[in-house]
Amino acid sequence: MTSIAEQIGRVVGGRYRLLAPVGTGASSQVFAASDTRLARRVAVKVLHPMLATDRAFLRRFRAEARLAASLDHPHIMRVFDWGEEEEGPYLVLEFLGGGSLRGLLDTGAHLSHSQVAAMGSQAASGLAYAHRRGIVHRDIKPSNLLFDDEGHLRIADFGVARALAEAALTEPLGAIFGTARYASPEQAEGRPLDDRTDVYSLALVLYETLTGRVPFAGDTITAMLMARVGAILPAAPGLGPLAPILAQAAISEPFARLDSAALHSDLELLARELPPAEPLPLARASADSGPPNWSERDPTIFDAASSASADDITLVAFGPDAAGPVGSARGTPAGVSDPELAGAIPHPALFNDVPTAPHPGTARDAAAPEPPGTQRRGKHTRGFWVTLCVAILVLAGAATTGVALVVQRADLFKHVVPHLQSRTLAAAESAARQAGLEANETSSSFSATVKAGLVIAQSIPPGRHERLHTVIGLEVSKGVQPVAVPSLLDDSIPAAEELLTASHLHFRLSDQYSSTVAAGIVIGWSPKNVSVRPGTTVQVTVSLGQAPRRVPVVPQTDDYAQAAKLLLAQGFVPKQLQAFSTAVQQGDIISTSPNASSGLKRYGSTVNVTISKGPEYFRIPDVTHESVRAASLRLTQLGFVVSVEGAGTVIDTFPGVGSLEAQGSRIFVFAV
Repeated sequence: MTSIAEQIGRVVGGRYRLLAPVGTGASSQVFAASDTRLARRVAVKVLHPMLATDRAFLRRFRAEARLAASLDHPHIMRVFDWGEEEEGPYLVLEFLGGGSLRGLLDTGAHLSHSQVAAMGSQAASGLAYAHRRGIVHRDIKPSNLLFDDEGHLRIADFGVARALAEAALTEPLGAIFGTARYASPEQAEGRPLDDRTDVYSLALVLYETLTGRVPFAGDTITAMLMARVGAILPAAPGLGPLAPILAQAAISEPFARLDSAALHSDLELLARELPPAEPLPLARASADSGPPNWSERDPTIFDAASSASADDITLVAFGPDAAGPVGSARGTPAGVSDPELAGAIPHPALFNDVPTAPHPGTARDAAAPEPPGTQRRGKHTRGFWVTLCVAILVLAGAATTGVALVVQRADLFKHVVPHLQSRTLAAAESAARQAGLEANETSSSFSATVKAGLVIAQSIPPGRHERLHTVIGLEVSKGVQPVAVPSLLDDSIPAAEELLTASHLHFRLSDQYSSTVAAGIVIGWSPKNVSVRPGTTVQVTVSLGQAPRRVPVVPQTDDYAQAAKLLLAQGFVPKQLQAFSTAVQQGDIISTSPNASSGLKRYGSTVNVTISKGPEYFRIPDVTHESVRAASLRLTQLGFVVSVEGAGTVIDTFPGVGSLEAQGSRIFVFAV
């Protein structure tokens, strides 16, 4: 990969000038950069040059980059632009000066419960937004959680993780280990992934933020990953009020785990109950401001004044008769010409030795002897006429022969080549025979404009005269070139649409429930593993997720453990609530919501199980000196049963004033 020093000053995509490094990894380098068109600071993530030749990666990169650029949420890093160069594909991102959570943790900073609840709520909010659009991040970790200058969180690298997963480039072990620290159990087991894998990873990140360590640590990647399969989140004193929320977010089985929307709701409610969060001790990203006036210059415009001086331009003349000066390439020494230019304007000296015919009136003519007398001149005249007559006879013979040859050639080449293009092969062969010629198929090729079986081109152009039985070669169309139906396995609907459109194929969507594939992900498609004509419609089946089920009847005599076991077996997630009750014994179930009569519910839905805490206890108020009616009303409102003895003004109660009694208890009121 190109060194960071070599990258500084490079202009990416014709407009983004790299100013200073702000981060580096196994597969990419991140730079603070200047958008020379809009004069603003951006971040440019340059991926490894080897990825520029990885077709599988580039196909996924284009689709995922478009998806990431479509995300518009205050807690997701914005993607402004993307592209591909020889130095590697790149993404142009929002520049965030607050650094990453990884950088914050590496400083040894300790965050309060309020700070972690607020930060986790922001991250869960961004994930919930993306998950509603069928986009899963797959690589939530501290280095992908960034902050702006005010400490507001942004999730980075949406789409890049999935594209890199398909790349041929192999990352070093350290990079894999860094990501594996936050991987979900289903990632460890190679099971299909859905949005809840991001929830699990975020739970581990928040756990580390509070405790300073990642749970389920191990000596090897395999040991670390397998330790979390089927395991519950270890308890730790530092978790405080976040412990129950993180425990539900890190349940090993995805269907029993909180989704991102529920996690956001729980963290947001907790953040409101806790003291206001102090500003985060950000590990701010540092980036040089660049060269002077970087925002005012466009480095894509060639500056002759700064790039070349007058001394760099050499004027070369090819002798005094040259047509004019010719500028050499920059750096050519003065007086040395470009060989190609020298060949274009030869130097006159090259012709000094070539003899020239004497001109009339030159010294040679003046020195010539006078012509002979009249007699010699007469001999020359007779010879002239003899020669002229012979020449005429020769020319006449030649003319006769030439005419004969022309007539003979016209007789031989009298067969006119017909126009055979756009005809069927059989029709072209027939037309050629009628013209006294032959036509054969010599080649075939695909064509987007000429139907299969028709002639695309002929070897001899129409209208030309040819000998009898001359063969005309024909190129015949095989029709439109078939395209391979791409693999859509595990793709979201937008990604599948992107791939099919790029292959010039149409698609029709259908859906069905699936117990193994997350909602919004492609289950199958038809046709597959074949090549078809462009414009063919591909039937794409998309998962609706688990089929809805009816909430089971939970007996009121059961305790919460029995109810939870019953609900989990049916694919629902139990959530315990408690309430006072004078009718239901403490520990028994008061109700479930939704209940069995509420109709079918989505697989994995939460069912609230309300457990009785028994009757609520109240102290008997002082009702002495009150009327019987007023005293009875106050006691009844507290849930007591009132018995009155006497009439008028209350003088005493039994049990006495201040006694702690359960709702439904009988209170005697004595009056006179």
